Amino acid sequence: MPTWKLFPIPMQGQGTAEVESLPSYLLRSAYAHGTSGGVLLQVIHELGGCSQQTKPRSIGGKSGIATLARVNQFTWELRDRLAEFTGHDMSCEPLRFLDNQVYCISTEIGAFRWCPECLVEMARIDAPLYFKQLWHMAAVGHCPVHRVRLSECCEFCGSTQHSLKARHPVGYCAECGETLFNRRVPLSQKDIQPSWECPSHDVLEIFEKAARPGMTVNGWFEARWFLRSMAVSADHGKINSHITGELRDLLYECMRNWKGSCRLISLRRLAYLMNMSLYELLTCSGTAYRLSYDVLNIQSLPEHLKRRKKTVRNHKHVYRKLVAYLEEQQIPPSLKQAARFAQVSPGYLEYRFPSLVRRIVERYQAHRYQTSLVNRYRAQTAALQFFIDDRYADHTQSRKEAYRVLKEETGLPKWVLKDAIQTAYSALIPER
Repeated sequence: MPTWKLFPIPMQGQGTAEVESLPSYLLRSAYAHGTSGGVLLQVIHELGGCSQQTKPRSIGGKSGIATLARVNQFTWELRDRLAEFTGHDMSCEPLRFLDNQVYCISTEIGAFRWCPECLVEMARIDAPLYFKQLWHMAAVGHCPVHRVRLSECCEFCGSTQHSLKARHPVGYCAECGETLFNRRVPLSQKDIQPSWECPSHDVLEIFEKAARPGMTVNGWFEARWFLRSMAVSADHGKINSHITGELRDLLYECMRNWKGSCRLISLRRLAYLMNMSLYELLTCSGTAYRLSYDVLNIQSLPEHLKRRKKTVRNHKHVYRKLVAYLEEQQIPPSLKQAARFAQVSPGYLEYRFPSLVRRIVERYQAHRYQTSLVNRYRAQTAALQFFIDDRYADHTQSRKEAYRVLKEETGLPKWVLKDAIQTAYSALIPER
């Protein structure tokens, strides 16, 4: 009888388009073992003798979850160790297929998102709750089954699920412990995407077909050769004489710069223009090669596939504009306020002007701290006066009455007032 080093917990959805993601499995396994995801990773490393390149580093937060959901040497070796220690298959064929065919597929994979309706159905049949790998894909914005937008935050406390501490089971908020499938506001008709509007149908098809055995046999060379054959055949008029010059240029651009041009969005765009599915393009379908498709015009691209126009900015002008704005403001603005004024993103400011951003943040934090001190002093003074000043002699000497009166007079934040009132009440009113 084999003895496993870890609990033999199977990966959910194995062999289907709804296969479980690696970070979801780690959280489920960590919770079953009564530990955190970080400790479990360390134990797996010590038990399996993984290489130094795949030694678990400080993994946590949004970037840590995304790293575990992506394709890299660390995750492949981790899947192998988990399969060895549990006796269950830990592979993800759709990810393996995309990694073989698409350049830098990891940039298209993000952190935890979920469909509350899918989790409800899992709970209803007492199945383990888990996060699907499909939900990590940036191209997928809606659940392919229920047509609702994927959630990113807990509806009760508003926190994102970026923790590996495993204090609660998967499907429950990592912070407040509430279920992630209960909606505070019921769904309306406008929240459900029409079935004919599915921008991610090409990616969904890959997850459906690539999960089947024997469906993912071609590699980079075959796909590249396939596109080259299409371009050469079009040049010689053997197929589809209606291929436009723009599309032909796009095909040859992929030939010249395969890594730079053959990211997922570029291949999706190319497949759409050639009027074939993305899966047919990546598997070099001979049927698709022989059929005479009507090639679409490059102007007919839907919004989600159109090329994004690069915004050219005058960085010196933006810098001078920001400096002048900061000098005019009596109250130091936050980084978001400064970025909104300059009509740029906070990330742009952090990348282009790190020293200026540091000064903005420091001034804003110092102002917030000073404002907090002033509010506390005002609240303490007002609370003391309420219990000792003759002006308030007609009022009941209670904390509830003090809060009601002082809130109306001062307008200070709730908990600043309550803390000050409690301190004054404890010091001045004798215990009864």
